[in-house]
Amino acid sequence: MAKGVTKPASSNIVELALRENPGRRQLVNKLFDHHARALRTFLLGRSARRDEIEDLVQELFMRLMAVQRLEEKMAAGTGSNRSYLLTMANNLMVDRQRKERVRNAHAEAQRDVGCERIDDRSPERILAVQLELEAIRAVILDLPPHWRAVLVLRRFHHMTYEDIALNLGVTKTQAENYMRRALRKLRKARRKIEAEGERS
Repeated sequence: MAKGVTKPASSNIVELALRENPGRRQLVNKLFDHHARALRTFLLGRSARRDEIEDLVQELFMRLMAVQRLEEKMAAGTGSNRSYLLTMANNLMVDRQRKERVRNAHAEAQRDVGCERIDDRSPERILAVQLELEAIRAVILDLPPHWRAVLVLRRFHHMTYEDIALNLGVTKTQAENYMRRALRKLRKARRKIEAEGERS
């Protein structure tokens, strides 16, 4: 293994995957030993900063440990495995770039809002909007983890269902179903909030 490279740690979803597939850690460590150097080179070529390379490699292998049927996908051999890992690395960089664009857009929107005259909005309207946002946020946080993850990745990071499925270790159909259920829950909550606002 290359000097200075730390093998991936664990998380709850990873621990679950390891319990279901006891040999997975050994497989992932082997893949890490064989491909970490190539992945770092690839990420540098995709304009990743040197100081974030190791974090990106760690995140990539954390995602890898949670992939469903990983053992089947890695059975083809070294060349195919590297292509699979490079595709994951590319998706990771696309995700990072999308997040950066979202942050920039949010910062620009905040600047625009800051330029508005405060007297254009009544205190009552400001409070109503704040309460509505808090209620929606509470609903999102209360969603089942996979529903919430798909909603956030799709709506806020603009990821495709294929990328979401790969990142979460589910099928594309499952990701689409999670999104439909999350949106249905949010629409129901929104109608309830609006109805309560009309009564108050």
